[in-house]
Amino acid sequence: MLDFLKQTLRPSQISCVLALLTPGVLLLFVPPLARWGRRWLAIVALFYWTLSTPAGTGLLVRTLQGPYQPLISADQARGARVVVMLGSGSMNLRASGRQLSAVTGDAGLRVLEAARLFDLLGGPLVIASGGVTEHDPAAAPESVALQSALMAVGVPSERILLESESRNTHDEAVIIKRMLAERGVTTFILVTSPLHMTRSLRTFEREGMHPIPSPAQLIPDRSRPDPLLLPNDLWLSLGDLAIYEWLARGYYWWRGWLAPVTAL
Repeated sequence: MLDFLKQTLRPSQISCVLALLTPGVLLLFVPPLARWGRRWLAIVALFYWTLSTPAGTGLLVRTLQGPYQPLISADQARGARVVVMLGSGSMNLRASGRQLSAVTGDAGLRVLEAARLFDLLGGPLVIASGGVTEHDPAAAPESVALQSALMAVGVPSERILLESESRNTHDEAVIIKRMLAERGVTTFILVTSPLHMTRSLRTFEREGMHPIPSPAQLIPDRSRPDPLLLPNDLWLSLGDLAIYEWLARGYYWWRGWLAPVTAL
């Protein structure tokens, strides 16, 4: 049930759009309630307009971004020789007995940050983390797409270690703790999105680890800034991620998977 809700009730999904529009449309066909249907539809339209503009989503993401900044010098790594990059979904296409896996835009920004750190730190080991997150068990784990993307931006395959079992951030913390312990690693750098970083750090802290954060960029570089009040797909996707992250924080708190804030 939880996986179903994660996949279908996100604002950018057509299932969620239809679920929000349907009550308003139905009310339009009941004359005494038609005005409430118009109000409902106006609220839904305003919600999506706000969620898909830099002005609206920009305010929302500020509530999630912590004080963390990307590392800019090797000294800030405190001798760490491992970079752990958390996944953010992948796309799998299968046809004619072959499969093609590619990273999403959010995951791609994490790959670029991990590659930057690889150059900055002189070739550390990069752990690409992400299991099968689709409903189809035959789909390739996300780590495969991350590996291909890392190699495409200059990280050698022999410096990439795959974590392909996890299905969520909590799983990643548990499994990566085991992988690092097997290699005697205690100091490492954690790469994920700015929106995901606080929850990730608290989840890893809950498992007794103390990663050094180096968040990826929030959005890709653009030659011109997006108009503040003009909706577009990029900002709708970002707004979707922000709402999901707030809900995920609540769920992780309820499950007891987060370390106290004072531990960070």
